[in-house]
Order: sequence, then structure tokens, then C-alpha cells
Amino acid sequence: MPSGDTVAAAGLVMLGLAEVPQIMSAFLPSPTTAYMGGSDPVRVAWLRRGEVTGSGVAMGIAAGVTLIAAREMGPHAAWIFIGALAVLAIFLYEYERAIRMGKRDGDSAKGKGY
Repeated sequence: MPSGDTVAAAGLVMLGLAEVPQIMSAFLPSPTTAYMGGSDPVRVAWLRRGEVTGSGVAMGIAAGVTLIAAREMGPHAAWIFIGALAVLAIFLYEYERAIRMGKRDGDSAKGKGY
């Protein structure tokens, strides 16, 4: 059975990684909505602003969790922040893909928006 320290460390790792999409979802609509708004430059500007703001908040929380975990995990806690960066990169890649597809399909029937 894992020790209490191991369980606490695992909880901190999960918190550091799972908070990224949670925070990003607080600042951004779904990728489907991003796709539907991709042909509108004003909507895209708002989406990009949400990406920047959400990324900053998410990485700030990841840094905080990493610092808290460092007491128990030592230098290995840095992997929490690295993992959070990886989750953020995947999120932003997919989100930008939705915006690009919306720009591409903007004049077609399926890209008409909300």
C-alpha cells in the first residue's frame, strides 16, 4: 500500500495537470464554438485573448502546485510544471486548429457561425 506521502504527491501531480484544461475552459468556449466563430476577426481576437489569459492563470497555478509539491517530491516536482506545459500545448494546438478550420470554412454553410 502506498505511503501517505506517495498519495499526497500523486494528488498534487493530478491537480497540477488537471487544472490546465479546467482553467482554460473558464476563459474559453468549446473548440466547436471556436470553429464556428473562426471566420469573425472580432471573435477570434476574443478567443486569442482568452488563450493568453487562461494560459497565464493555468501556468501560475501549475507553478504554485509545483512549489507546494517540491517540499515532498524535491526536484522531481518540476515534472508537474513540465507536464502542465505539455497539457497546455495540446490544448492550444487543438484550439488553434479549430480556429483555423473556422477561418477556412467561414464562407461555407457549416462555417456561418453561432
